[in-house]
Amino acid sequence: MKQFDLLIGNGEDWLRPQVLSGLRLQRGANAAAVLDFAVLKNGMLNFLEGAPVRLLVDGQVIFAGRVFAKKRSQPEIIQVRAYDQLRYLQNRDCCVMQDFSPGDLLRRICSENNLQIGTVADCGVRLSAHSFDNRRYLDMLGEVLNEVWQAKGSRYFVYDEAGKICLRSCWDLRVNILLAENCIGGYEYATSVDGQTFNRVKVIYEDKRKGLRKEFVAENRERIDDWGPLQLVSKSADARQQTYSRARELLQAYQRRQESLVVRDAPGDWRVRGGGMVGLRLNLGEQLVDCWALVKRAEHRIVAGNCLMNLNLECIY
Repeated sequence: MKQFDLLIGNGEDWLRPQVLSGLRLQRGANAAAVLDFAVLKNGMLNFLEGAPVRLLVDGQVIFAGRVFAKKRSQPEIIQVRAYDQLRYLQNRDCCVMQDFSPGDLLRRICSENNLQIGTVADCGVRLSAHSFDNRRYLDMLGEVLNEVWQAKGSRYFVYDEAGKICLRSCWDLRVNILLAENCIGGYEYATSVDGQTFNRVKVIYEDKRKGLRKEFVAENRERIDDWGPLQLVSKSADARQQTYSRARELLQAYQRRQESLVVRDAPGDWRVRGGGMVGLRLNLGEQLVDCWALVKRAEHRIVAGNCLMNLNLECIY
């Protein structure tokens, strides 16, 4: 059985409160990790928002962050929510980058916000000039990492590892475990073309001063025959994005049906996080999958001293 320790900082001291059942750690891809827990109030326990929090498993730091919210439904029970450093990447800013890599952008963000930085992978791509206006840091990073994906077919993710912000590929974050029907509590597989699926894209360029308007349309006739017309209209303020090439790029991104796969109550493994990979072998009814799966979000729960996890997955065929 694993040894779990939760520590809350109070000045120079670390408090070890009595943690009630229901501790939950959620780690999504390119998102701040969220630690929810409830502690029993006693005379020694005194902490405020901003207090540092550490979750250790067998002596290893699994989560390092700060308290952001406290709530009470009973006088002696405090429900707490803490985030890791990626919470600060939800801040907005304006910046201009030229001839840069995703790692350069991440290092600049961390330097300007006094955030600790760890391993930063070389994504192998230099990007041209980008101007970000009142954008979240996570959105800036997501945009440039998506460009790397389109250029190289490689997926990279930002995450916090024990108090240091890192950038690594999904293959570097893979965990060599196999999820199959005989070792999980269940799964839910769903497909849909209702929402973020489009088979026709219209990009509109408009210059009101010159009285100029152009439309660039890209469509997939086969998908239109299958699903009927599902149209996306893009009218970007950036003139460079208003082209037929942009319409084709958007069509390529959105012309497929959406799939979601949630695996429930799998044996817990604290190495599994959003942006990583796990092995998957399941009969989904429509298809048999035996592949690596990208973890879009991992939820770890401690139940009776044991860890279970629910995973949102994307199959990588």
